[in-house]
Amino acid sequence: MTESIQEHTADVVVVGAGMAGLMAATTLSDQDVVVLEAASRAGGRVESARRGDYWINLGTQFTEGTGPLIEALERHGVGMGTLAGKKVALALHGKQVDTSNPFGLMVRSRMTFGDRVGLAAVGARIIAAAPFLQLNPDTRLAERVRARLDALSASYVLRGVRSEVARDMVRSWSGQWMGCEPEETAATQFITSMGILLTDPAKVPNLSLPEGGNQTLTDILAADLGDRLRLNSPVRSVEWTENSVVVAYEDENGPARIRARRAIVAVPADVAVKLMPGLPTGYRRAFDDIRYGRYVVVGYFTREEGPQRWDDYIAVSTPQLSFQAMFNHAAALRGPGPRKPGGALACFAGGAVADSLFQLTDEEIITRFTADLLSLYPELEGKLDEGIVRRHHRVVPFWAPGGRASLATLRGNLGPVHLAGDYQLDMPSLADAATSGERAAKRVLASMS
Repeated sequence: MTESIQEHTADVVVVGAGMAGLMAATTLSDQDVVVLEAASRAGGRVESARRGDYWINLGTQFTEGTGPLIEALERHGVGMGTLAGKKVALALHGKQVDTSNPFGLMVRSRMTFGDRVGLAAVGARIIAAAPFLQLNPDTRLAERVRARLDALSASYVLRGVRSEVARDMVRSWSGQWMGCEPEETAATQFITSMGILLTDPAKVPNLSLPEGGNQTLTDILAADLGDRLRLNSPVRSVEWTENSVVVAYEDENGPARIRARRAIVAVPADVAVKLMPGLPTGYRRAFDDIRYGRYVVVGYFTREEGPQRWDDYIAVSTPQLSFQAMFNHAAALRGPGPRKPGGALACFAGGAVADSLFQLTDEEIITRFTADLLSLYPELEGKLDEGIVRRHHRVVPFWAPGGRASLATLRGNLGPVHLAGDYQLDMPSLADAATSGERAAKRVLASMS
C-alpha cells in the first residue's frame, strides 16, 4: 500500500530555523511563509542555559557588529549587557595577563626569552596584516594583501617559530575562535579573528551579551512565527523549476510536500548539498569548499560571593589546559555597585582538541575541565554546579587556503531558490547570519513583485 503524502502550498518556504532562517522568515512575515526545522527547537547553534540572574551561551558566544541582528534586539526590547570596559586575558604558567596591551603581555607573562621572541614574531605578522583586512577592499594594496592571505594557511604565522609556548598559543587561539587548526584555515579569517582578540573590546561595535543569552532573540522570533514554524519537520529534498519549488519533508503525520513560489535554504553547507540533488556543479564545489569548526563546551553556574579575579574579563585564553578558553558570561552584569553572588562560566575546546574529546563520555569531559578550571581559579573549589556539556561538530564556517574564491557563487540564487547563512560573508558571525537571512528575504520579495 502506497503511503499518502500530505500536500500544502505557500508563497515562500524557509528551510532551517537557525538565526539566518528566522531572520528571513521575520522579514517575510507579511507573506504566506512556512519555516521547516528538523530539530525540536529553533535557534540552530544558538542555545542558552539560564539560572536566576545568569545565563550561559552554550553555542554562539557573543553578539557584535551592526545591522539586522542589533536592530532586531532593539526592536524587541532585549537588554544588551555591554562588554565595553571588559578585557581579554591569557593564562600562562599560572599567571593571568591582559592581552589588550601587547607590551604588557610580553613583559608580564612568565615566558622564557625564546618564548618571547617566538610570540613577538607571531604578533608582528598579525599586526602587519590586520590593518589591510580592515581597509576598503577596493584599495589595490588591500586587495593584494587579502589575496595573499586567502592563499596562505594560518600556520604561516608560525614559520620559523621554535617556541612550543608560542605554537600552543596560536593553536589555542585558532581552536577557541574558529574551532579548527591553523593548517586548516586560510590566513584571512585567522588574522581577522586575532585582530579582534588583541584589540580593546570597547572598539568592537555593540560587543555585548543580550540579557538571558543569545537564545532570547531566537525564542522571540520563533514565538512570533507561531504555527508557521514547524519543528520536528526534517526536509528530505528541495527541487525546483524556473518559477516554483517543491520541498519534501516529514512531520508527525508522515511524508509531506510544500509547493511554493520561492524557497530560502538556510542550513549548513553539507546539509544543503544533501537536500538539493539538482545543484549545478559550481554550487556543489562552492559548498564543498566550506569547512566547519567543531567545539566541546562545558558551562558552569557558580556560587561565589564578592569580587573575583575574572570579573573584568570576558575571555581568558588557556593554551596549557584541557580547554582553550574560558568565557565569562557574567561580565556583562558586572558594573558599579555591589557584586551579585554567583556567576556563569563556559570552557571551550576547539579543533583537534575537540576531536579528541568527542571520544570521551560527558562525565570524563566534565572531570577534565573541572580539574583544570580549579587549577586556574582554586577559589572556585566547592562553588561549581554540575557542568553542562555540549558537543558541536559543526559551528563556525571557514575556508581552506584558496577556498574563499568560490564564495561569490553562493551569493547568487538558483532560480526560485535563495541561499542564506553566515558562510556568505567574509567574517562569519551571528550578525552575519542574521544579515544573510534578511538579504535573502528581500531578494525573494523583489523577485515576486
